[in-house]
Amino acid sequence: MLQIRNLSYRIGDRELLRDLSLSVSRGQFHALAGENGVGKSTLIRILLDLIRDIDAGSVEIDGRDRKNPRSREVLAYLPEKFDLPGEVTGWQYLRFVAGVYREPLPRQRVIELCRQLALDESRLEDRTRRYSKGMKQKLGLISCFMLRLPLIILDEPLSGLDPKARYCFKQLLAAEREQRRTLFYSTHMLADAEEICDRFSILHEGRILFEGSPADCRERYDSETLEQAYMRAIGALESC
Repeated sequence: MLQIRNLSYRIGDRELLRDLSLSVSRGQFHALAGENGVGKSTLIRILLDLIRDIDAGSVEIDGRDRKNPRSREVLAYLPEKFDLPGEVTGWQYLRFVAGVYREPLPRQRVIELCRQLALDESRLEDRTRRYSKGMKQKLGLISCFMLRLPLIILDEPLSGLDPKARYCFKQLLAAEREQRRTLFYSTHMLADAEEICDRFSILHEGRILFEGSPADCRERYDSETLEQAYMRAIGALESC
């Protein structure tokens, strides 16, 4: 579903990504972990062709080059910093997203997702300037999952969600797993990643240090938790 080969990208004198290769299979839930500023969001923006010029490598989405507009027809994306024009209502935003994909707004599916994410359906009538950060994040997640697209790409999706909302989101993903959807998301919340993902990658200093299952990661780094394994992988455990 997602294939990255020998990708390199620099900003000025800084080489942000170096000969990076990563594969995400159809139906897989794959988490990408790394420190702030390591390049997780940059990598996602390259995947989506929001950053066009790279130094080397290739990216394919569902067998198509990332620069082919049709490659983006199969995916939904939620950025880390998700905001909305304050004058639109929740329903208006969702109708706009459905229109981008030339699909009718699936109202019943939206209502179901509101229930699953513990968002009061009546708040979709409100203008988004009245939404909290968590409510905006829930609306963004609803916009990604409502059309049942085969690939979902999320940048720090748990940001801004309280513990109840995080729990609801993980329950939603458990249901979506049965639909053979593919999920690729960045995170620094490793305990949640351990619950959610089949595959797990560590991005550090521009390279993939590890790619495999969370259990494999714990075993390789002789750790009881994924968080501890991550810290050992990047050589940071001893500095704490």
